[in-house]
Amino acid sequence: MYTTDGATWTQSAGLRKGLPTIGVVEPAKLNTDAGDDYVYDAIVIGAGYAGLTATRDLTTQGKKTLLLEGRDRLGGRTWHATINGFNYEMGGTWVHWHMPHIYREISLYGLQDDWIVTQIPGSKEDYTTLTSYGEQRNISHAEEADIVGRVWRLFCNVDGDDLRHTWKYAFGTDQSPDLMAEWDKLSCQDRLDQVKRRLSVEDLAVLEAVVLQMGSHTPTGLNDIALHTRLRSGQSKLHRCMFEHAVSTGNLSYSFQTPVVRIEDANGIVTVVARDGTSYRAKSVIATVPLNVLSSIEFSPPLPQEKQAAAAEGSVNKCNKLHVDLNGPDWLSWGSLGAPGKGLIALFGDGLTAADNSHLVGFGPDPNTERGMQLDDIEAIKVAVKDLLPKDKAEEVVFNRIVYHDWNADEFAKGTWCYLPPNFITKYLSALQRPHGNVIFASGDFSDGWRGWIDGAVQAGMQTAKQVIDLQSKQQKVLPKVNAANGVNGA
Repeated sequence: MYTTDGATWTQSAGLRKGLPTIGVVEPAKLNTDAGDDYVYDAIVIGAGYAGLTATRDLTTQGKKTLLLEGRDRLGGRTWHATINGFNYEMGGTWVHWHMPHIYREISLYGLQDDWIVTQIPGSKEDYTTLTSYGEQRNISHAEEADIVGRVWRLFCNVDGDDLRHTWKYAFGTDQSPDLMAEWDKLSCQDRLDQVKRRLSVEDLAVLEAVVLQMGSHTPTGLNDIALHTRLRSGQSKLHRCMFEHAVSTGNLSYSFQTPVVRIEDANGIVTVVARDGTSYRAKSVIATVPLNVLSSIEFSPPLPQEKQAAAAEGSVNKCNKLHVDLNGPDWLSWGSLGAPGKGLIALFGDGLTAADNSHLVGFGPDPNTERGMQLDDIEAIKVAVKDLLPKDKAEEVVFNRIVYHDWNADEFAKGTWCYLPPNFITKYLSALQRPHGNVIFASGDFSDGWRGWIDGAVQAGMQTAKQVIDLQSKQQKVLPKVNAANGVNGA
């Protein structure tokens, strides 16, 4: 089935909107017993990883749950399209066994051996091309790892001790609060300005590309974890496993293509109103919409000022991601980093298509900045790709296919993975994580660990489902007890 999301270009067919994916779900399957007054145990808003995790956990614990999703598909900011037998990951892609929450899901559904390794060695163009302010050279992947590891370590070493003592474990944001507040004041540009005098022109170009592309978590994490393995079956396969698990409980109702516009919490019941005017009621609501979308929903009572301010400021990451298939297998092992670029700052081989053509994944900065480009401008994409290719070979390549989804123009995303602006963590993180009455919020955008990544979304969904279950269990236990002897209760 086809989703309305995404687009693909070929020379013969031109640019076409919509892509085939196993993530598409028929619009609605509601509780047949649900009248206007029916009250679900919980409503989950959003069918990304946070929403799917919460939905699965709630339904397997016996909670009558309604899943509402504005799109026509599962996955939120992660999903894959399958074209001619090849899976194109349109959003969040790479997962790793060092990511504890998502790996638990992968192994739960028997996908622990379902891996593809990015940048398989051995093709003709088996090296990395570095482009730095007009200068270009080819280096080995080992040299690339050394450079990336060195510059990224310098960038992250804000305390001069590689955070060995000030940040002892990854999932706690309340460590070293004074230092955390100090570091939180820095933007990525501020940190670049602090370290750039210690870098060569080439080093600085590599670091700028790495920061714009990923923001990895370990000195060589860009290669070791963040861009190493993805699911062979695709992210939408795991979404399907989680969704169908919830369906199998008999406790799930769902409605897709159902954007939510209002959430009202009154008298112990939460009413969720969809764009078409339909309303649904529940004891608890878990809202998993991205940070940049939160302000599009009206809340009654209104959200606290801190939450409103956080939603208004939002994530600053508005980068681009795209896929390019080049004719022939030569570019399977190749990669490139460069700045300032002509719309792309990174490009690397990620498997061969069924026709034995090289599949490349590319990243670029905010399309509305001086270095950016609009994704529907196919000629601009070709120029950007050629700018990162070796100069002596750029004009020889043949473009077979271009695939993308414009996350910045997507009303249910309004950006890509989360980068938070300066001072945000100190001012807003705890406020975003707090419930608002019977409405609880879950998103990888403000999780405790792997923030902005798939693992953070799974963690947030797991935690909020537990909150709902515990809250409703507590409420049930405090119901007034009447002595059975008086003939009222248990007579």
